[in-house]
Amino acid sequence: MKGAPLVVGFIVLIAVGIGAVTLIAPLIRGERAVPLGRLELPAPGEIRPDYLADGTPVWVARHDDGAVDVLSGFDTHRPSNVGKILWWCAQSEALENPEHGSTYDEYGFRIGGPAPTGLPAYATTVEGSHVVVGEPQAAPPPDAPHTGPEEVDRGRCLGPDHERIWHTFEDWHAWNSPTAAVQAAPEGWILLEAQLALRDGSIAVCALDGCADSVVAANVDPTNAEREFGPLFGDRFIAQVQDGALIGVTRVMPSDAGEPGEAEPPAEP
Repeated sequence: MKGAPLVVGFIVLIAVGIGAVTLIAPLIRGERAVPLGRLELPAPGEIRPDYLADGTPVWVARHDDGAVDVLSGFDTHRPSNVGKILWWCAQSEALENPEHGSTYDEYGFRIGGPAPTGLPAYATTVEGSHVVVGEPQAAPPPDAPHTGPEEVDRGRCLGPDHERIWHTFEDWHAWNSPTAAVQAAPEGWILLEAQLALRDGSIAVCALDGCADSVVAANVDPTNAEREFGPLFGDRFIAQVQDGALIGVTRVMPSDAGEPGEAEPPAEP
C-alpha cells in the first residue's frame, strides 16, 4: 500500500501534464501562424490595389470611419473557370469587372452583374501604419445589402475620362515562355505574356509566337473554349505553378489599360 500514493501522484502528474499541453498547444500554434501579408494602411476614404506576400492581388479599403477591409482582387464570376481581375471605378465607387460587368461596393458586397457572391474578405489586424492580413473569410451572399446607389444609378468606367485604378503588376518579371516558367517553378503567383488555346482537348497557355511552347492550364474548363479565348483584354495572365502545369490562370489588365478608348462595354456573361 505504500506504493499507492506514488502511483496516484504519478497519474495526477501525467494528467496535469496532458492538460497543460492541451491548453498550451493552441497558443503555440497561434504564435507560429504566419500572416499572409503586411500591407500599408491607406488613408481614410482610400481604396488601393495591393498584393499579399505570395503575390495574391487584393484590395485594401479604408472606409471613412477608419475601418479597414482587405478584399479579394478576383471576380467571383469565372466563365470557363478563367479568373478575372477587377478595377476600382471612382465614378461608380465600385469594384468592376470590365469584361463581364460584375460590380461590388467598397465592402465587397455584390451590387450587380453575373457575380454569384460578394468578394471574400480577409481577417485583418491593424498594427500602427500597417494591416496584418490573416486567413480568407467566406464570401458574402449575393443578396447581402450593399452600400450606395443601385447599379443602374452608378454608371461605369467606360470612357477615357473615367478615373480607374487597377493592379499593374509593375516590376513583376513577365514570363514569355510558359514552359520555362513551369520548369523554373517559382513560388507564388507569376505574370505571363501568353495566349490561351484549345489543344488536344485541354486548354493550354501558349507563348505568343505559338503553341510549340505551351503548358496545360489545369484550372480552365475547355467546354466553352470558343466563347472565352480570344483577344479580349490582351495577353497578360497571372497563374501559379503546380505539378508541371499552371493553375489559377487569371486574365489581368493590359499594361496600357488606362489609355483612352481601351475599355470596352461589358460582354455578355
